[in-house]
Amino acid sequence: MKVSIIGGGGVVGSSAAYRIAQDGLVSEIILVDIRRNLAEAHALDIEQAVVYRTKTIVRAGDISDTKGSDVILISVGAVGRPMHSSRASHFGENVEIIKNLVNPIIENSPSALWIIATVPVDAFVYLIHKHFSIPREKIIGLNRNDTSRFRWAVAKVLSIPPTSVEAFVLGEHGETMVPIFSQVRIDGKKISFNPEQREKIKSEIVGFLQKWVKWQPERTAGWTTAESIGDIIKSMVLEDDMVWPCSASLYGEYGFREVSLGVPLRIGLNGVKEIIELELEQTEKKALMVSAEIIRGQIKQGEELFKT
Repeated sequence: MKVSIIGGGGVVGSSAAYRIAQDGLVSEIILVDIRRNLAEAHALDIEQAVVYRTKTIVRAGDISDTKGSDVILISVGAVGRPMHSSRASHFGENVEIIKNLVNPIIENSPSALWIIATVPVDAFVYLIHKHFSIPREKIIGLNRNDTSRFRWAVAKVLSIPPTSVEAFVLGEHGETMVPIFSQVRIDGKKISFNPEQREKIKSEIVGFLQKWVKWQPERTAGWTTAESIGDIIKSMVLEDDMVWPCSASLYGEYGFREVSLGVPLRIGLNGVKEIIELELEQTEKKALMVSAEIIRGQIKQGEELFKT
């Protein structure tokens, strides 16, 4: 399997490359970045780092080197985005970057699975799917980080190991994300939360974001994102039918159409195999509707930007 990372010199791209290389399940990783020297340095460092455990080749390249890729990871854009800004604050800039990239990549790898990490993730999944006729099962958006933080917060509030927690966040990869409290399981068993516990869990998630902004680390959450990407690609290669939360274009699932949002799904070598529809509480359904409307607004904005 060949994986090409567009934006491979950045925090997300390089961290993802290292995580994928460690598993040794892919034959080649290509790092494409306008900062070629940075991509070259990361490729050399990663390939040498994993020399004891894998035969995976890691190298820098340009778009032509992505030919025959099985997976395309898009992690470009918004260099230097202020940490206090919205994930959609550089939408116009990112649209311009992506508009010029998609067609040459499709020509080189027409059957690849696309994983979008560029923000706003949900809007880009739908816009690229629609404007470039990429089948919906061949393009997903990365938003598992929200679910990871939800599980982390549940574990922290309940004082249990996070590996015991099964939980999902649906909707936008942004401020209107919807933690699905009604479907949380601890060691496989459903659990109910009282209002105080729910507020504490929400506070932990918000508190994390506030700390990140306060620290101004001038980097995004690369390691968390890399774990998500690595797990998804591993699941794809092994066809293990694990369920992962990803943004996908919906055609009636959860009652939505003409929008992409975070949902649980299964993925294999040919892309998305199944979208899982969870049973939601009425309050969760309403929150998901709000989230979908926010994404629709971003899509509408993106449509105008694509025309320019």
